[in-house]
Amino acid sequence: MIKIIATDMDGTLLDDDKHLPSNFEDVIADLARRKIRFVISSGRSFNALKKQFSEHADDLTFICDNGAYIVIGGEVVYTSIIKKQVVLDIIDYCEAKGYTLILCGKKGAWHNAKDPEQDKEIATYYVSQTHLDDLHDCDDEIFKVAVFNADGFTGAQYEALNDEFAGICTAALSGSKWVDIMNAGVSKGSALSKICNRFGVGYNEVMAFGDYLNDVDMLGCAYYSFAMSNAHNSVKKVANFITGSNNDNSVMKEVKKYCLQ
Repeated sequence: MIKIIATDMDGTLLDDDKHLPSNFEDVIADLARRKIRFVISSGRSFNALKKQFSEHADDLTFICDNGAYIVIGGEVVYTSIIKKQVVLDIIDYCEAKGYTLILCGKKGAWHNAKDPEQDKEIATYYVSQTHLDDLHDCDDEIFKVAVFNADGFTGAQYEALNDEFAGICTAALSGSKWVDIMNAGVSKGSALSKICNRFGVGYNEVMAFGDYLNDVDMLGCAYYSFAMSNAHNSVKKVANFITGSNNDNSVMKEVKKYCLQ
């Protein structure tokens, strides 16, 4: 019996217009009645997710900031704070490369966007966001640094980021233009494992959905692991099942098929 369902947001649960499935409310209510825990797993901050799921914030479980922040039943149960000096080193490295940065912390999100288009992109994923001329002045506890490159990240650029902070931080590709940096070992997968351990749920009792590289570890925690048809090929290789696209309400279809018959 499936006891936990975890799903990515963008490219997975949401359609390309960022809309939730039309039957989301009904499915969530049915799962709650059956005591099946539904986990929203995203690179987005809790403030952004709480706003989008305001009516269910106390009922859902949230893996935020790619695993650096976990909220269960409205209670923060885990955060992974990056050391101040490491944050400063990340700022120096990325600014030298010309990247835009968002520091994600307890008080909000702090960024150095350079033009209105970048501001618009950041506002799509972050609320309570503030522009700082000098990110070194940020006075917050930071658990994720989101790195944005308007031209997209090449494999070499991504590998260079990982090499620069190897053993200290984990860099995860969360989109073609986005890399998220967390403490080493932090990921959606490590967060889902913490949740499963907390509730005594095993591999064969977990369902997970994803489409991009930052979802790979999470899919590895679930026997019922689904890659979307629009997923990156690397995600399809690790998933046990392939489902339809994010525009076809595919997450809800599989949930109903396996859990609500």
